[in-house]
Amino acid sequence: MRRRFQLLSATAAFTILTACGTNNPQDTAAVERETSTTELTRAESTAAESGIRRPSRLFLQQISSNSAIVKWRGESDKSCVAKSVEDLKLAQMCVAAKSTESNHKEAGFKGLVADTQYYYSVGPYSDKSLFFRTAPETGKLPSDNNIHIWIIGDSGTATEQYVPGVFTHPGEAKAVMDGYLNYNAQQNDEPLDLLLMLGDNAYVAGTDDQWQGAVFDLYTELLGQAATWPTIGNHEMGMGAIEHPEKGLVYFPGASTSSDPDAYLGKKSEGVGRIPYLDIFTLPTQGEVGGVPSGNEQYYSFNYGNVHIVSLDSQLTARDEQQRAAMKQWLVSDLSSNNQSWTVVIFHHPPYTKGSHDSDTAPSRYLGIDSPIVDMRLEFTPVFEDYGVDLVYGGHSHAYERSFYLHGHTGDANSFVAEKHTELNAMGQPSRGNGDESYPQISANSHKDDKVVYTVAGSSGKVSLGKGKLDHPAHIVQKADPQQRHGLAELGSVVLDAGAAELTASFINEKGQVLDTVTIVR
Repeated sequence: MRRRFQLLSATAAFTILTACGTNNPQDTAAVERETSTTELTRAESTAAESGIRRPSRLFLQQISSNSAIVKWRGESDKSCVAKSVEDLKLAQMCVAAKSTESNHKEAGFKGLVADTQYYYSVGPYSDKSLFFRTAPETGKLPSDNNIHIWIIGDSGTATEQYVPGVFTHPGEAKAVMDGYLNYNAQQNDEPLDLLLMLGDNAYVAGTDDQWQGAVFDLYTELLGQAATWPTIGNHEMGMGAIEHPEKGLVYFPGASTSSDPDAYLGKKSEGVGRIPYLDIFTLPTQGEVGGVPSGNEQYYSFNYGNVHIVSLDSQLTARDEQQRAAMKQWLVSDLSSNNQSWTVVIFHHPPYTKGSHDSDTAPSRYLGIDSPIVDMRLEFTPVFEDYGVDLVYGGHSHAYERSFYLHGHTGDANSFVAEKHTELNAMGQPSRGNGDESYPQISANSHKDDKVVYTVAGSSGKVSLGKGKLDHPAHIVQKADPQQRHGLAELGSVVLDAGAAELTASFINEKGQVLDTVTIVR
């Protein structure tokens, strides 16, 4: 596996490998990377000492096999990349920044080499943590034969304040990140390839300031080393006007039912404007990283090696019948053209949940039925099954729930029939998806690629159930749960590892422990 090494001298690294008697070319590459890291430390550590500060918002977008986007805020007007520290100092591969919405700058690099580590700088600033690795060629795996993905949902609680100055979940999102890092340290510190965010990434209203505090100030190093791919949640859409039974019309964060991205209301005093999410991220609209062009940033797809990932919009687009139909038509076209080994779909509102939200009634304070949950289940789950989607991830409900290998269940929880809607094992019982019961991509029951695992991963910033009982029968009973419920009321995140023959997803709690695993085998 690719490893993020501790800082050693190049001589020390060479001595360690020589003592082990290795002739492995990957280990030789490790020496080269270690040498470069050491050189970077010597050559560039003066940046902080000289008062040059890291850009306040530095992150990566759209990393493909031959391109990457570096994005930031600040006065710097260019970025440079190079395969080695010495080449970076020569500033031979530099791109002038262009200004984008909301005072962002970005530099797009093309002509890069696939599956190759690059160091980069922004203006005069660089340090040892500023590097990324390009994707492998489409359809192929990286040099370590594994694509390593971190998935977080409803993680934006570092800024959650319903009463000014009173933080409701201080330190919980950081604890989840630390849990992931602790787990990763036990797995040889494999560098992250992709970061997927399932919505509600910045509480309580998705303002630009809240994005800074909940995302960029928290995941600083990770954002500077791997591309971030988000989806839109209800808190990304700011405040919504709702009819309170006693107070009349009031505004509440996360309650917007508008389908218009220009109807965002972050602060009542500032009026209506464009959703900050769309100004912060640079997402593919024309198939720039693979997939069929969607024509807008609210939903999109891309390829990374042998993985195809689709981000749908269950918050805005899904609330308008015509827009929803257009998204569905695009999805069918996109999945029809997809020939990657694995397909993963993300969106915010989960089709099956009995946590802080209920996928049957989905009460959202005074709003009644949260229609995107029902609509996504009725209209989109059949598409996932018909076109070979493997895994679907949502947030919104603040717990962890993971389904059986499902097919044909579009009704409420009471209509679920295990013998009809799940992959069955040799004993005629629903398979659990791990160990001897790992799921075959081609169903042993139907002999088709027609089943999907649905996961609710909405506990990356807080855990809350309300009246939820974690008892949706489409989800497996979690053996790690003291009450043996169909889910886990635990802080955590999901790590997804994609290889040539296996796709494995693991729920990691804030202590770095693996509490659930599901594996699909080609």
